[in-house]
Amino acid sequence: MIVGITTTLNEADGFQRVNVEYINRVAATGAVPVLLTPVAGGAEANRALARQVIDGLDAVLITGGGDIHPRYYVPDPHQNRDALDMDDVAALGCGSSSRCRSTGEAVPFCGHNASDAAFRQAMGGPPGPDEVCALDGRNVLTNPDRPAVPCLSDLLAVNVERDGFELELAQQAHERGVPCLGICRGMQVMNVALGGSLYRDLYNCGVTERGHRQEPPYERTTDTVTVAQGSLLASILGRPGPFEVNSMHHQGVDHVAPGLLVSARSDDRVVEAIEDPDWPFYLGVQWHPEYLEHCRGLFTALAAAGERYAAAK
Repeated sequence: MIVGITTTLNEADGFQRVNVEYINRVAATGAVPVLLTPVAGGAEANRALARQVIDGLDAVLITGGGDIHPRYYVPDPHQNRDALDMDDVAALGCGSSSRCRSTGEAVPFCGHNASDAAFRQAMGGPPGPDEVCALDGRNVLTNPDRPAVPCLSDLLAVNVERDGFELELAQQAHERGVPCLGICRGMQVMNVALGGSLYRDLYNCGVTERGHRQEPPYERTTDTVTVAQGSLLASILGRPGPFEVNSMHHQGVDHVAPGLLVSARSDDRVVEAIEDPDWPFYLGVQWHPEYLEHCRGLFTALAAAGERYAAAK
């Protein structure tokens, strides 16, 4: 039984990589972990690749990493999102009631929101010249010669190929009933792929006063989420109610995609898990269970769902 695991690009050295914790958790279930990498050629080439790749998989694990480009969570799903430039996205707005701390504009996309002192403080300081934290426990090397893109200065490791590939993977998995687990960025991908939106920064957008980016070791827990009774997540973790997790993100779900339910929230009301009750396994969590032994059941459940899917093919 094959579980596909998505990867992150280290731009500066040309390597695609994935944290070994993801691989080890999948392998421990008895499944075969296979790495899924986007290719050069833009979003459309990677959407086509995803449609080919999905046929060979029994389950999908969409991993953590950098931020999704805001063009993919504008409110009109009929727009050609790849063609939108930053001014187009800003003009569309999102209808959110939250306001950016920097500009006062509506979020998740707030005009020409540049990084400010509050954002840098929330992020733990400005990124270095040749790396940014990819929010999954590793640094991602970026190309220091890449020209700056206005309005993306407060986003991390945005990559057009990865966006196209993973958003299509998530959509195809949902359409075909392929079991899918999203972690951190992966949960956000699942939400955006089905028409949801994101807060581009939880602090800057006024969602919470509390940071959600802990320092190592990531095996320790720093946050408490409340798991919804009757959810798939509760059945996997063994109980509803309070559950201790780690926290390594700066963005979060704003509008939840149609058909998805929130199955966990943090104490400050940030969405920490989403799932589709109409499918056997379409589940995303905002924390990083690959580091937590008491969350190993998520990977066991993904593998079991993959076995059932493979048997039914």
